[in-house]
Amino acid sequence: MGKQALVIGGTGFLGCAIVEELIKGGWEVSSLGRGNKPNHSKKAEFIQADRSIPGAMESALNNRKFDLVVDCAAYNQMDAEHALNCFRDRAAHYILISTDYVYAAIHGTRYPITEQHPTQEELTYSSGKLDCEKLLLDAWHEYGFPVTVLRPPHILGAGRSLGCDQAQGRDAGLLHKIRQGEGLVLVAEGQMLIQPVWNREIGACIVHIAGQGASFGEIFHCTGPDAVTAEDYYRIIADYLSVPLVFESMSRAALIQEKPNVKHHTRHRLYDTSLLQKKTGYIPQYKLQTAIHETIEWMEQQLFSQ
Repeated sequence: MGKQALVIGGTGFLGCAIVEELIKGGWEVSSLGRGNKPNHSKKAEFIQADRSIPGAMESALNNRKFDLVVDCAAYNQMDAEHALNCFRDRAAHYILISTDYVYAAIHGTRYPITEQHPTQEELTYSSGKLDCEKLLLDAWHEYGFPVTVLRPPHILGAGRSLGCDQAQGRDAGLLHKIRQGEGLVLVAEGQMLIQPVWNREIGACIVHIAGQGASFGEIFHCTGPDAVTAEDYYRIIADYLSVPLVFESMSRAALIQEKPNVKHHTRHRLYDTSLLQKKTGYIPQYKLQTAIHETIEWMEQQLFSQ
């Protein structure tokens, strides 16, 4: 029997890519979910369980042990508690997928942002992820639970629409807007920096660090290698569509006045990955342009299938 991996949320946008990268890396993979999304990988076993129900994962897994558990679907303290109950002494390595939304936008921020940057709990999503991180990292310090936390930023790839700017957001109609040259609004003349990551890159990073003791108890940024302005991000799309990029600008202050909840992530999303490289040897490698092109092709397919 080969190395055994479990991906919780393995039929989702990110989970599917992680499953595929693990399979390519020689792992035998199981995917756990509620069953409301299709299991796209014929090589991955699907296990149905609703983790929000106490004991459901334990019952479905029946005391199975895994060399690796990747959790793409832990959003609050209860999720993390259930994971600890289920995988304590049953997972040789547990990787939590968190988010860069946990970071606070503060005056005087130095870039690139490190993993020690101040966090914020004003949003339910970020506070829930931070609760998961704390509980799991406390378990590492208390009794050696082998957890690694990954904080990816804006994630690209087939399965989710493009759109990185907080005024614009992900938009199934984005390609039409860019083709028509109307309706695209960017913050600060499109000069906010962003460092997106291809969902495949996250999977490749996990394959690389799986089982590395040096990663236990650590938080790492998991990004792509390319940092660009929002304008450059959308220009890659426009160039692929062979049209000029046309957009209107909105000030950060005006956007925050209109949408107060976006204040902490309407900032440069530029991250230091040196800790990941130092501890594990992983260097981001998947190019942004290729990731955007794949995502455009997927979006076009969705339009043709409607």
